[in-house]
Amino acid sequence: MTTAQHLQYNYEGSVVHAIKTDLAAISIVDIGAKAVVDQAYFGVNGTFFSGSALTGIAMQNGVAVRTGGNRTGQACNGIATKRGTIFCYGGGSSVTTGVVDYASEANLSNVKWAIGGYSLFPNVAYGSIDKYYADINGNGDATDCSNAVAETQNAFRFAPRSKNERTAIGWDGSKIWLVAFDSADAWTVRKFMIARGCNLAVMLDGGSSTQMKYAVIRNGNPVATNYNPSGGIPRQVFSMVRVSATEWI
Repeated sequence: MTTAQHLQYNYEGSVVHAIKTDLAAISIVDIGAKAVVDQAYFGVNGTFFSGSALTGIAMQNGVAVRTGGNRTGQACNGIATKRGTIFCYGGGSSVTTGVVDYASEANLSNVKWAIGGYSLFPNVAYGSIDKYYADINGNGDATDCSNAVAETQNAFRFAPRSKNERTAIGWDGSKIWLVAFDSADAWTVRKFMIARGCNLAVMLDGGSSTQMKYAVIRNGNPVATNYNPSGGIPRQVFSMVRVSATEWI
């Protein structure tokens, strides 16, 4: 049996919705130009995309769930864009993260699922905010490929210093956390995940892609509920971190 729980927070001025669930309840799926909130299943939006192809890693049972899901994205001025990726190994029994270009840099025969975004590095002790941003974005202020920096994740596309809707996934050693923020920068998301006890975490696609579908218990029964912080018509996305728990508590 697997369980899932919805939790809501107000963290440093941001409304945060979270799903806390068992590792075995998680899978990565292609939902093909549809909104998360329109799915029959629970979960959050997945990785980045351009057109109908993924530009981030999204794999299930060692295979990309959609075209492009085996690589993190485009090169910038000839510099490969590596991104943080969370991997579930050992038939679904252990979790790790890595900064990779191709998913094949991992031992895919042992990967249950993998989803890519930008590293939050909750297990690293940074002396300042700027040092964290330097790790994921070089000088931290670049907004285009002209300032791409080797050996960083070139997170300028994600505008990590600005406040925006954000989606993240983390592992606290016992449970997976899926979170959706209505307005936060990457540093705030990182602090929140640390406060939840997560020692591994990455940010997924954000902005108007940020969506969550969860269950709340009413009169003893789970009731599907949607969170779309951008408002309006939910954005169509192409991958999803799905939660298939047998019980919501």
